[in-house]
Amino acid sequence: MTDSNPTPPEGLQGVVDNAIKKLRAAGTDFQYVEVKKAAEKLPKTAVESVCAFANASGGLMILGLSEDDFRPVDIDAGKLAADLASACSDRLEPAVRPEIDIARVDGRPVVVATVQPTDFQRRPCYVKSRGMENGAFLRTHDGDRRLNSYEVHLMVAGRGQPADDAEPVEGSSPSNLDRLLASATLNRLRATRGPVFAEASDEEVLHMVGVFAEPAADSALTMAGLLALGRYPQQFFPQLSASFVVLPTSTGEPTADGTRFIDNRALDGPIPAIVSAAVEAMQRNMRRRSVVVGAGREDTWEYPVEAIREVVANALMHRDYHRTAHGSQVRIRLFPERFEVSSIGGLHGANAGVSNVEELVKRGITATRNARLAKLLEDVVIPSTGRPVCENRGSGLRAAVTALRRGRIQPMRLYDYVNELKVVIDAPDWEVSERESRSRTPELATDQHKEAMRGDRQPGPGTEHGPWARIAATPGPRYLAPREHQIAELLSHGPRSSRELSEEMGISKQSVLYWLNPMADRGLVRMTEPQPRSPRNRWELNPGALLHEQPPLV
Repeated sequence: MTDSNPTPPEGLQGVVDNAIKKLRAAGTDFQYVEVKKAAEKLPKTAVESVCAFANASGGLMILGLSEDDFRPVDIDAGKLAADLASACSDRLEPAVRPEIDIARVDGRPVVVATVQPTDFQRRPCYVKSRGMENGAFLRTHDGDRRLNSYEVHLMVAGRGQPADDAEPVEGSSPSNLDRLLASATLNRLRATRGPVFAEASDEEVLHMVGVFAEPAADSALTMAGLLALGRYPQQFFPQLSASFVVLPTSTGEPTADGTRFIDNRALDGPIPAIVSAAVEAMQRNMRRRSVVVGAGREDTWEYPVEAIREVVANALMHRDYHRTAHGSQVRIRLFPERFEVSSIGGLHGANAGVSNVEELVKRGITATRNARLAKLLEDVVIPSTGRPVCENRGSGLRAAVTALRRGRIQPMRLYDYVNELKVVIDAPDWEVSERESRSRTPELATDQHKEAMRGDRQPGPGTEHGPWARIAATPGPRYLAPREHQIAELLSHGPRSSRELSEEMGISKQSVLYWLNPMADRGLVRMTEPQPRSPRNRWELNPGALLHEQPPLV
């Protein structure tokens, strides 16, 4: 710490100048920068801001600036710096000792405190006089927010290894196991884990891997055992499942006609079944394109299946299973331009505060909240895939990152809110990537290549001829969503009213119109009557327009 010396440390002045420039441009504080006037004395909220930074990723606090226009005010810089250092040491638990220096703004002194994050083993940092339950704060976008009791619990739990997944589930028994999953897991364990499991009874093996609370034939299941191998865990915990929603707008708000969502379903069952159902639901609602590779063609999903599977499995495996969190589901949401998965409880332990998946992969630190569940899921196979839910070695996450990179998709983003973790993957811009690809390799711009890049699903059974075949053969990058394919397939067998389509597709009439109207705008479908409100009106494919549509420019 310095006194009123007007010469700032080397490098600090540049940091302050840059921060002030951004603050004045935005007209507000930032998540990593807090400004306080402190004209007469150290404000009481200063230690709260230091506490909030310490419980997050650290930050910069500047004392001596107006909070309205970020202009300097008169301060006693030396005294203010000394008071701040004393308050951080005496009033916070654990004590925080930020780097405190004096810089200059518009030629006048300001006190600058650089706060480092508190070690996760000592979180939460809190104001002593208010106690841990009421005195712990977290930095948000432009201010400090007091942590609630659940968030305090998560930080305290992050100091060690929670055992919520080892708790016996009251009222459960071996009859609640999925026999096929349990049998496949037992066989895998005996085949891969050596003589200990090969020579033990089923009850002993299931107890050793944490499925049974006791090594007895009538033992209760543990939380880990029920979630991994249970026939229907929601019988005991109705909300320990996942929800899948396809939203029509980027903000999640309904469309003008009142459509709230395009697809909406609950994903129940044990974790491997939920992962499988989530991938299936995504495949029903995301785009797919086909590319010629050698003598064949290769289908590419909008979001790589491996990345979807890994993100969903991680959310289910690492979410908080403390009794206070049993009312929260894992939420899977597909927006027009992004895919999001949210789970209760932020990153655990040493990984708390990590801002991106690449950093998690690079660090290679194993910090799982549910160690028994993660270990068990190494040997529980996802239905129809032949592969375990996880490898528990960070390789699955690395594979997801690689799949996104190969698909030319931006790295997934993490948002750790302490009580919630959200993973976001942005949709690829296929049209841009195809233009870039063709510009780099003009020899690929052949009729065959243009046809291969059409970006649609495989036609369904019985649609190899007729209008559907003409849609499938249309050149150019056509990105038909699965619902559009479903509509096209139904209309290939004859005209349908929107109500008939609604009944056959199992969605609301408003949702059908949500898809039909843009298809009509693109010339894919048309009405059979000139008057839209005619009771005789039906929707039909418009093969003539499809046959004459021009291929993309190359």
